[in-house]
Amino acid sequence: MNILKILRKKRVRLALLCLLAMPPTIPAPAHAITLQEMLTAATRQPGVTASELAAREGTLREQAATAALFPKINGFGKAEFYNSPTNLRPMPPTEVNVQAGDSIPFSRDILRYGLTLDMPLFVKSLYDLRQKAARLAEKAGLAHVLELSSRKASVVAANSGLVYLLGLDKAIDARLVSLSKTREDMGLKVQIGRMAEVELLKVESSINDLKAQKNELAAKILDIRKDLETLTGLDITEPAAMTMTGELVAAPYLGEKMAEKEAAAAREEWQRSKSARYPSLYLTGSLSGNDGVAYNTDEHIYRDYGFIGLTIQMPLFDQTLSVEQSIAQNKLHKAEKEMEATRIALAAQEKNFKGKLPVVEESRAIAAQSLANSEQILAVARLALEQGRTTTEEYLRQEAQVLAARAALYQAENDKWRIITQLAVLYGADLQEITQ
Repeated sequence: MNILKILRKKRVRLALLCLLAMPPTIPAPAHAITLQEMLTAATRQPGVTASELAAREGTLREQAATAALFPKINGFGKAEFYNSPTNLRPMPPTEVNVQAGDSIPFSRDILRYGLTLDMPLFVKSLYDLRQKAARLAEKAGLAHVLELSSRKASVVAANSGLVYLLGLDKAIDARLVSLSKTREDMGLKVQIGRMAEVELLKVESSINDLKAQKNELAAKILDIRKDLETLTGLDITEPAAMTMTGELVAAPYLGEKMAEKEAAAAREEWQRSKSARYPSLYLTGSLSGNDGVAYNTDEHIYRDYGFIGLTIQMPLFDQTLSVEQSIAQNKLHKAEKEMEATRIALAAQEKNFKGKLPVVEESRAIAAQSLANSEQILAVARLALEQGRTTTEEYLRQEAQVLAARAALYQAENDKWRIITQLAVLYGADLQEITQ
C-alpha cells in the first residue's frame, strides 16, 4: 500500500516522463543559431565556391569547343634579311620595264606585315568535341548540385548527432543526480551500521562509470562541433531545433545522372575518334604588305599580296587514329558498365533506406514506451531499496535501464534524420527547402 500511495503522488512526474518520450529535440534558445542559418552559412563556404567554379569551368570548356568553329584572324609582321635580292612577292614578267629603269621589286631586306585568315568550314571532329564538352559541362553542373545537397545533408546529420550526444549527456547527468542522492542516503545508513559499506561502493562504481561515459561523450561532442564548424564556418555550441516542413520526394538518382553524362561524353569521344578519318574543309587566306629597297635603283619599293583558298584534308594512313579509336571505344564500354553498376548500387541504397525508415519509427515508439516503463520501475526499485526489500544490484540495473531507454530514444531519432539526409543526397534534394 505504501508503494502505491507514493506512486500516486508522482502522477505529475509520470506525465512529464510521457512528454519526454516524444521525439527528442533540443529547443534552441532565442539567441541560438537556427537550422536555416546553418544551411545558408554552409552554402557560403570556400568548398561550395570551388564547386561552383568547377561547374563554371565546364561551361567555359564547352564555349571553347564551340569557339574552335569560328574563323581565326591574326595580324603578323616580320623582317627578313637575304644574302641575295629576293622578290617581295611573285612577279609577272610584264610588271616592270627594266630598260626604262623601273625599280625591280627585289630586295635583300624585306618587311612583311598583314593579316591571315583560317576558318574550318567542315571538321566533323570539332562538332563531336563540342558535344563531348557539353556533356561534361552538364556533369559538372550536376556535381555542383550534389556538393550543395551533400553539404546541407551533412549539416543536418551533424546537427542531429549533436542533439543526440547532448541529450545523452543530459540523461547521464540526470542519472548522476539520482545516484548521488542514493549515495547520500546509503552513506547515512553505512554510518549508523544499517548497511554494509560494500553496497555504497557499488553505487560509487556506477557513478564513476557514468563519469567515464561523460568524458567519452565530451570528446565526441567536440568532434561533431568541429565538423559543424568545418561545414558552416560557425562556432556552434548548441544544436538547432529541427523539424520537417515538407516531404522528401523521390527523384532520379543524382549519381546515376552524373554517370549517364560521363557515358554520353565517352560516346561523343568515341564518335570524335571515328570522325577524325573524315575529310576536313578549311578556308584560308592572307593579305600582306611588303616593303623593301630595290636592288637595282636603291629606291623604296612596296607591293601588296593576298590570296584566299579552300583546303581539303583527309588522312589516308595514320595508325595512331586506329589506336585512339580503340582506346575511346574501350572507355565507352567502361563508362557504360560503371553507369550500370552505379544504378544498381543506388537502387539498393534507396531500397535499404526506405526499408529502414519504418523500422526506425517502430524503434522510436518502443524506446518511448520502454522509457516510460523504466522510469516507473526505477521509482519502485528506489523505494524498495530504501526499505531494504531489493538488492543494490537490482536498483543499479534499473538506473542503467532508464539511461539505456533514453539513449535508445535519442538514437532512434538520430537514425531517422541520418536516413533522411542519405536519401536527400541520393536524390540531390535541397533539405533547406523542407526543413526548419
